[in-house]
Amino acid sequence: MKNRFTLFAMLLISTGILAQSPVKVDFNKDERALDEVHEPGYESWVITNCVDTTKVINGIKITMANGKESDGASLKSHWHKVGIQAPYYARLVSDGLTVNGGDMYAEIDMTIEGLAPGSHSLLTYHNTLDSPDDKTFGMIDVFVNGELKVEGLMQSNRVLSTYDAATAYVTFDVKENEPVVVTFRSNEDSPSDASWNIVINGFCLDVPDAGKQAKSPFPADRDLHAEVENGNCTLKWTAAQSAVLHDVYLGTDLNLVTNADKTSSCYKASQTNTTFDCTNLYSMNTYYWRVDEVEEDGTVTKGEVWSFMPCQLAFPGAEGYGRYARGGRGGKVVYVTNLNDAGPGSFREAVTNGSGPRTVLFAVSGIVRLESRIMSNEQITIAGQTAPGKGVCFRAAPIGINSESVCRFLRIRLGGGTTYDGLGMAGTNHSIVDHCSVSWTIDEAFSSRGAKNLTLQRTLISEALNCAGHQNYPAGTEHGYAGTISGQTGSFHHNLLAHCNGRNWSVGDAIDGSGTWVSKLDVFNNVVYNYGSRATDGEVHKLNFVNNYYKKGAATTVGHILKLEIKGFGAGTEQAYYSGNIIEDKNGNLLNDGTDNQFGRIYTLDSGSSEPTYEVFPDEPFFPSYATIHTAKDAYKSVLSDVGCNLPLLDEHDQRIVRETLEGSYTYVGSETGKKGLIDNEADAGGYENYPEITIDLDEFDTDRDGLPNWWEEMFGLNPNSPEGDFSDSNADDDRDGYTNLEEYLHWMATPHYEVKTGETVEIDLTKYTRGFEKNPVYTVTKIDNGTATVDGNILKITPEESFGGIFYVDFTVTDAEGSACTRNIGVKVGDRAVGVEPVSDTRQFAVNAYPNPVTDYLYVSTESTGDAKIQVMNAYGNSVLTETCNVSPNVACKLDVSFLPMGIYFLKIQQ
Repeated sequence: MKNRFTLFAMLLISTGILAQSPVKVDFNKDERALDEVHEPGYESWVITNCVDTTKVINGIKITMANGKESDGASLKSHWHKVGIQAPYYARLVSDGLTVNGGDMYAEIDMTIEGLAPGSHSLLTYHNTLDSPDDKTFGMIDVFVNGELKVEGLMQSNRVLSTYDAATAYVTFDVKENEPVVVTFRSNEDSPSDASWNIVINGFCLDVPDAGKQAKSPFPADRDLHAEVENGNCTLKWTAAQSAVLHDVYLGTDLNLVTNADKTSSCYKASQTNTTFDCTNLYSMNTYYWRVDEVEEDGTVTKGEVWSFMPCQLAFPGAEGYGRYARGGRGGKVVYVTNLNDAGPGSFREAVTNGSGPRTVLFAVSGIVRLESRIMSNEQITIAGQTAPGKGVCFRAAPIGINSESVCRFLRIRLGGGTTYDGLGMAGTNHSIVDHCSVSWTIDEAFSSRGAKNLTLQRTLISEALNCAGHQNYPAGTEHGYAGTISGQTGSFHHNLLAHCNGRNWSVGDAIDGSGTWVSKLDVFNNVVYNYGSRATDGEVHKLNFVNNYYKKGAATTVGHILKLEIKGFGAGTEQAYYSGNIIEDKNGNLLNDGTDNQFGRIYTLDSGSSEPTYEVFPDEPFFPSYATIHTAKDAYKSVLSDVGCNLPLLDEHDQRIVRETLEGSYTYVGSETGKKGLIDNEADAGGYENYPEITIDLDEFDTDRDGLPNWWEEMFGLNPNSPEGDFSDSNADDDRDGYTNLEEYLHWMATPHYEVKTGETVEIDLTKYTRGFEKNPVYTVTKIDNGTATVDGNILKITPEESFGGIFYVDFTVTDAEGSACTRNIGVKVGDRAVGVEPVSDTRQFAVNAYPNPVTDYLYVSTESTGDAKIQVMNAYGNSVLTETCNVSPNVACKLDVSFLPMGIYFLKIQQ
């Protein structure tokens, strides 16, 4: 964070008339959720069984009708479920409009009314959806006002990408008030035994010919997590067959890239190869790019505008397949200010009301009794580490995490009563849960059915209520289950599961639309203690099961730790890579020290099923882990040193669970079953401990409610009195490391941290951060800047440099007598102001003149001081939409073109 002089002024941008966009329509399957079948960027048109159907889009009236020559009686929707689903998401061309009963002969009329006079084009997609095992497919012809335009087009079949689908492209002239009739008919030269039906997946009016455009971009269009290494990425695409040259455009302004020609700053190259190297990419930017295809005669076909964002870790330490979750980065900040179930200031309101990215912070601690399930919206960061006191504990109902979300340091202790689960990631995509604690659930503590690209890490799941009256089972049924995990691909690592009777884990495989097993699970470095009658079992397509530590307890009755249940249904394989797992017996002896990769694993077959023709337990992992993998022994110690909701602090329940796991002990027994460690009601374990209700006075702590405490903003020269709704300070990233100022603060709060005055020394007992290292631990300082640090036994002594003010971090490593080691870090705050930072003066803060306001086309900016200035126009979320550097003074104004900005409220930021 740099010393800076910042000015803010609120601007209102008005808008003029925008050019009409092309009409793009996706014909969608009826009776399905729209977000399942609809292609983003297209108008949805759900087709039901009908003779004709009409829709008006942007003043253009379009009617689709069953043709008079059709063998079938009506139109209907149809789909190919596999193409719709992950990993393909070919939602445009995997459903569509067809003739009901049109296999013998089909005709569809498309009438278009309201087009402006002049030349127009129509692009249509034709990808048939039935299985090729059942039939072959015929060709189609396309007529415009009775004139044959396309003859003998062979429809594609079940392709899994829009770019591979067959298309028809026609051009035509329109006179004023003249309707256009486009007719699609079966081609009569099609094989007689083929299906002559027609499928129209969607259409576009007035766009270039897709057959002459570049296609299949890499990174994929709208990829928010594009793999970029050190700011470098190679763009790739497939050339149109007729292209001899490719004109490449790249920039961060959608309008500029969309309308650019070769005189534009975003024009990059005209080349023959189909790759382009990018450098200095920044993860906070959205990049837009386009490739125009040039034919030998000089004809240029303008390309689609594709977009991507470079990947960025959700937070330092995020690992696995959910590591790139974006969460609320760049959005607004919402505070939880009370312990109510719902309403203003409640957690429910914070995570469900409104849309767009947001970060949820806590200005209150205590117990929240939920009245019903909470399912959070997408693009949310939940920062439980910001709560005061002992933090927040949720009880009575579960919490669900949605896509593109980050959830950290959340505590859920459900309690007896309604048959509820605890924490869920079902159906999410690109999300991560870290350092959470879940206990006392009746159904199961955790589930992730149907999820994709997810991570569950450093989370403590304990004491699932065993014989607790589950509503779906007879009285007396034991259902103390840790969780069912599923995903494509899901990472489950460095978690602690303790005192749960079963599903430790249950690997619940998903089956796609064709009946094929699809789950891919990465389960490594977990610690499982006092599992009862079931360890890890279930069905899964591909499972990496690596370096886990299973420790039997008083209630454990099962010998194996992994059982694959190979079913008599479903296509594809069910396999597991099993390696390096330790099994500790009740007496402390190792039944498997991790070297025998056949001990502790079994598989079973459904009754009547034959032996698999493939290797159930292969010798190589199926996919990379994108994480640091420890040995099982080292993982055991690391997990027990750092797991669960341990910030703001580890509560008494979790301290007990960690202690019992280390000791191989238990404290409580089930009141219904008498089983040791497997409780049946929270009362068996003494009920809820005290979570004091403490409220932060935000007027004093974070006056402008931008998520950054006043002390932090003052320390780094930011503005603690920003206008309401101005998140420009919290969303800024001065060092361009990809983490916003707010995320830097949240990282501080997610790290054990201390405060020390200049010239003084802080002493820290390291044993509380290394509970798992019990055998003669030795501590060393491995990294420190801006100070000195020494270790005396288990006490770390840190002294900052006399000249330093601000925040710094100290890394220390613990090594025990067995050679196991772990490195952790400690944050240190020194003084009230970072070195080199001047306080922001109120008189300098607003020494700016910006006019006119509201503004339509050009904004003029002058300042009371003279010199070069970086001027940024920022939207309400603090994201820069325009940046200029120019020389300003009281007499010379900088002229900014803001005509391209949509109507809204903007902020002006000046740095001199």
